[in-house]
Amino acid sequence: MTLPVFKDKVLEQMALGLDWASARQRALAHNLANVDTPGFKRMDLLFPEALLQAGKRLGLAATQPGHFGATGTNTMKLTRETGTIQRNDGNNVDVELETAEMVKNALYYNAIISRASGHIRNLRMVISEGRR
Repeated sequence: MTLPVFKDKVLEQMALGLDWASARQRALAHNLANVDTPGFKRMDLLFPEALLQAGKRLGLAATQPGHFGATGTNTMKLTRETGTIQRNDGNNVDVELETAEMVKNALYYNAIISRASGHIRNLRMVISEGRR
């Protein structure tokens, strides 16, 4: 086990956001892979649940028991959407919706990557300017 040279809460939070986006992308891809499976119900990863779990990993506590939908679980929670059935075979996966959600999720992921790169660039600048 290696210890980091320093702890950076900003990068830790960004890493948790990337973890959420990555897990959500897998869930959305799973939905698309099962578009022709009779009776399949689409799954998604809820952001408030993931936010709660991220806060727990960072040592943050909810201010109230119901804050951000606190449930006390230790993993990101996949939810099944069972209320909508669009086809006769019981499958509720909509290819256009899943594709749009994947694009939106990819934009979110890329925005975090861009911001993390900027943060690291700022840290490098501070370190290099400190040597002068």
